[in-house]
Amino acid sequence: MRFGPNEKFWVVTDPTPESILVDILFAASLTDLLIQFKGGLTLDQNPTIFTDRTEAETEALRRLDSREN
Repeated sequence: MRFGPNEKFWVVTDPTPESILVDILFAASLTDLLIQFKGGLTLDQNPTIFTDRTEAETEALRRLDSREN
């Protein structure tokens, strides 16, 4: 699949103990993702890109369920 700078995909990151679903699952374009990294997103948060929203939600919920509190 090919993405231009403004086409949206889904991003999932690792949760913190206080995170809820909207904290770790968001739609973003390449431009948006660049802004996220400039704003503090790091590779240590294991950002993962998905083209399918359902797959992204499943992964985000799995991460929330398995997080260490």
